[in-house]
This record gives sequence, C-alpha cells and structure tokens, in this order.
Amino acid sequence: MKHLFSAMFPRWQRLLRFAAWGVFIVLAVVSLPSLFDLMGRGTGWMMGLFPHPEELWKGCPWCL
Repeated sequence: MKHLFSAMFPRWQRLLRFAAWGVFIVLAVVSLPSLFDLMGRGTGWMMGLFPHPEELWKGCPWCL
C-alpha cells in the first residue's frame, strides 16, 4: 500500500502544480484591465506634471 501512495505522489504533485499555474494565469488575465487602468492613470498624472506647450504663452506671453 505504501508503494502505491509513493507512486501516486508525483502525479498529484504534478496535478497540483498544473492547477496552481492555471489559477495564476487566470488571476493574471482577470487583473489585466485594472493594471492597465492603473498604469494609464499613472502616465496621465506624470504628463500632467509638465506644462502643455499650447498653454505656455498664457502665463508669460512675452517669454515666448
């Protein structure tokens, strides 16, 4: 009986590893839209730190 369980253990280990990778892939795919939204907001925030060229003349028209 012990030999039977020791022979089955690598199969169960491989099955659990396959299931864990499957869960990881599904979670990654499900979270992609929120990650893209977060990256887009961060990019927009960084772009907002710099003045826009068409608005530069409003603050100092004689500088340009």
